[in-house]
Amino acid sequence: MTGRLGIHKKIFNNNSGIALLVTLAVIFVLLTAALYLARITGESVMATGKETDDFIAREMALSGIHLAMAILADDAAKNEIDSVQEDWANPKKISEAVGQLGFTQGKLLLTITDELGKLQVNALLQAFPGHELNRDQQLLWENFLSTRIAPDKSEDPRDVAAIINSLKDWLDSGDDDAVTGLSGAESDYYLGLESPHACGNGPFNQVSELLNVKGITPALLDIGTKEEPPTDEPLKKALEFSDVFTVYGMAKAPLGAKTYGFPGKININTAGIDVLAALFPRGMEDLAQDLIDFREETAQDGTTFINLLDKGWYERVIEFSEQEKKRFDRMIRYASNYFEAKSTAKVNDTEVVVSAYIIREQNKKTNQWGCRILQLTRD
Repeated sequence: MTGRLGIHKKIFNNNSGIALLVTLAVIFVLLTAALYLARITGESVMATGKETDDFIAREMALSGIHLAMAILADDAAKNEIDSVQEDWANPKKISEAVGQLGFTQGKLLLTITDELGKLQVNALLQAFPGHELNRDQQLLWENFLSTRIAPDKSEDPRDVAAIINSLKDWLDSGDDDAVTGLSGAESDYYLGLESPHACGNGPFNQVSELLNVKGITPALLDIGTKEEPPTDEPLKKALEFSDVFTVYGMAKAPLGAKTYGFPGKININTAGIDVLAALFPRGMEDLAQDLIDFREETAQDGTTFINLLDKGWYERVIEFSEQEKKRFDRMIRYASNYFEAKSTAKVNDTEVVVSAYIIREQNKKTNQWGCRILQLTRD
């Protein structure tokens, strides 16, 4: 364990270390602000109050992202699991860390989410480029969709198999654009739509791209309804998709490999109830709540977690047959390396939301842990 301890452990090891990290973050903001103000002064430009508020809020939000990366790197140096019991997933702990930044103007809210506690949409295929289905992931999708689509077609015309076939066709390549089954969809279908677009024929880059796939609509996450939301709701629904689905999770390919893949294993230490339920054999979905209750059970003080989330902990909660256990083990993990940090800064009437998708990795030479931003967006 000692070899994994890097500078982040030193920083977070005590309160003075945290203060150092906070000081560095604040200096970063102040220096950037000073350079900005010097530039506009030199150009004899008078910034409006709104422009100033927007700039300060943006820099505050970016400081939140850097703080999240430091917290995640420190966490990896301390243990080999990621769970809802850890500081990075605890809103109170995160709020305390943000408070240490000492901003005297405005308000900053930071959240960190495990991306591998979600359904990894690109894992439906075995490899890219390619067209072979991952059968475990196919069953996962079947379970997930079956809880949302009524089996009676007179009540709900949507079809589980049609959606999965269309997802496969969107992802696959090298099959001469062959349509999967009778219900899949390739470019011929999409180019004939009122708003034509080509089939992806590759992995999704954004969760919102799911809404381009035949059969996937904003109502997909609504259990027991086929009705579409009002016209002002699709954007909100698209955002909810990112709570359940992720495009991240790619495994590192061997040097020189011509293909790459997404294992799709789900972290049962962080997954929500909808994703956990999809992992269970049909008819056992309700047991997902038992796993969540076990994860979150605390002592009388309300803060100390009682149950250790070590490898195989689910066996203390759920009784599986040997075959069910083997499949469950193939589908799960206990740690992650992909996260989303969402940093919201508000200064007066200006609010800036910055989201960063982060990969956490260990330096092979130094054994120190660090984080790298894969995608940064401003909502």
